[in-house]
Amino acid sequence: MDHVDIYMFPDPSRGDAQTQVDEMVNYLAKFNIKPGGSKPATYGMLWLDIEGPQYWSKSQGTNQAFFNGLVSRAKSHGIPLGVYTSESQWIPIMGDWSGGAAFPLWYAHYDGVESFSDFAPFAGWSHPSIKQYRGDATVCGAGIDENWYPSGSAFNASVPFVETHYKN
Repeated sequence: MDHVDIYMFPDPSRGDAQTQVDEMVNYLAKFNIKPGGSKPATYGMLWLDIEGPQYWSKSQGTNQAFFNGLVSRAKSHGIPLGVYTSESQWIPIMGDWSGGAAFPLWYAHYDGVESFSDFAPFAGWSHPSIKQYRGDATVCGAGIDENWYPSGSAFNASVPFVETHYKN
């Protein structure tokens, strides 16, 4: 596999942001998995999964500070970052705050269309990098979400990729 990224679903109710990033890095290190370096035990980018307003504080300022903690700790580990979210998730959690817009955006819109033609700018993002266009598909018995990014993009892919979730 030429390109592997990971994503983190942070849990603000479970403790501080810095500790959560450290725990993720330390857990992956047990298996010799780290950002960059030589294949196969590497990943390119950490995507911060910012969704589920019910898991976040009702205070957008508190959430913004938590996000900044995630970012600063990941950067201290030398981990490149992106943000997985959508307008319907980001706005209730962070407000129209543009604090994530410095990072690539991976958004979900399950319309079955492999293009960014549906994207509307929000919270400082003027364009996305990746679109999750279909969720809960099944391939060879595995549940997957289907994602797309343009050929020749910074992610250097010419075909859709899948995010796999194994169902119990």
